[in-house]
Amino acid sequence: MAHTGAPEKPGSPLTRLKTFSSLKYRDFRLLWFSTLFASAGNWIQQITLGWLMYEMTSSAFLVGALHGTRTLPFLLAGPIGGVLSDRMDRRRLLISTQIMLALLALAFAFLILFDLLRVWHFFVFTFLSGVGWAVNHPVRQALVANTVPRHELLNAVVLITSAFNVNRVIGPAVGGLLIAFFGPGNNFLLQAVCFAMVVVVVLPMRVQQQNDEERSRRVSALTSFREGIDYVSKEKTILALILLTIIPSIFLMPFTTGIMPVFAKDVLGAGPDGLGILYASFGAGALLGPMILASAGDVRRKGWLVLATGVLSALGVIAFSQAAVMPVAIVVIAWVGAAQMLFHTIVNTVLQTITPDAFRGRVMSLYMMDHGLVPLGSLIAGVLAQFYGSSLAILTGGAIGTVLILIASVRLRAIRTMV
Repeated sequence: MAHTGAPEKPGSPLTRLKTFSSLKYRDFRLLWFSTLFASAGNWIQQITLGWLMYEMTSSAFLVGALHGTRTLPFLLAGPIGGVLSDRMDRRRLLISTQIMLALLALAFAFLILFDLLRVWHFFVFTFLSGVGWAVNHPVRQALVANTVPRHELLNAVVLITSAFNVNRVIGPAVGGLLIAFFGPGNNFLLQAVCFAMVVVVVLPMRVQQQNDEERSRRVSALTSFREGIDYVSKEKTILALILLTIIPSIFLMPFTTGIMPVFAKDVLGAGPDGLGILYASFGAGALLGPMILASAGDVRRKGWLVLATGVLSALGVIAFSQAAVMPVAIVVIAWVGAAQMLFHTIVNTVLQTITPDAFRGRVMSLYMMDHGLVPLGSLIAGVLAQFYGSSLAILTGGAIGTVLILIASVRLRAIRTMV
């Protein structure tokens, strides 16, 4: 695994703090700071889009459909991004997608500021942005392993994940304040600035990846994609982990954050401020859980840890369904956020560790295709909540998730035997 950037000298604060040990490496630091800017733009965009769509249409259905449009490209464009990541310079590909996202944000700001915005613009913009993120995410994840040595990989994955989750905590509040004081059009201008800053930060990076450029010119992209599928199908541990991640994407995430507005209003009697607190609590758990793991350093028996955090996440969803007062709901949803993010962090680390660099982009894109299944889970959760209430809907998702993960614990021996 190639990485560049000399670590800081042993006496530096970064070296002494195990939690931030991977920040010793210059190129990883640049990647980490770029992730902060990308995440800030992403969360401001999501909050502003949902608010603006509801303001224009008063349709909860359209708001939900907009969210599905954003995640759908992970099923379609994600694998293409993985192939490109293994055939092209990852740094240049990351820069290209960020420029695309910045230009899209500028175009949408223009439509808002000049009062040209129509409903169909939302869906075109969201789909194209989703394509950009579907390519961007596997490339960024693949770059992590190119910027740190193998023994720092768990710490690096945690810190990249935390860079996204920091803005998950503060993003809803900041996005709302920006809408109130500056208007949605200026919010999109700010997003464009954030995405442009990613390009500025990434430009000095100098990383080496182990792809065969000469072979890439001789072999078609379709052949590269098939090779990636063949590789995953033959590697039992990788295949088992990717299949396992489908469970929370359909039965846990959509049944908590997806229908949380309904649960907050109908069960907890909370308004917009209470809903914001619940989302922030989930984000706080998602931030703190992996940070504790980063402080612990590398861990053994990762397979059992993956299964344990999956079960804890599912049990947390069940507990959340029974929360009748806000303080209990806040604590439980933080637990769910911590368990879910620990689950994904460990899976991500194992996949990056055991996958050769030449296949890493394709493997990470197939792993992230589970994002595209979230709309299916949201549809199931929404239908159950509509007919049987949000509490029973969330309970059902948690129960199914628990049973499926327990079955996987028995059937997927490749995960249990991971060190």
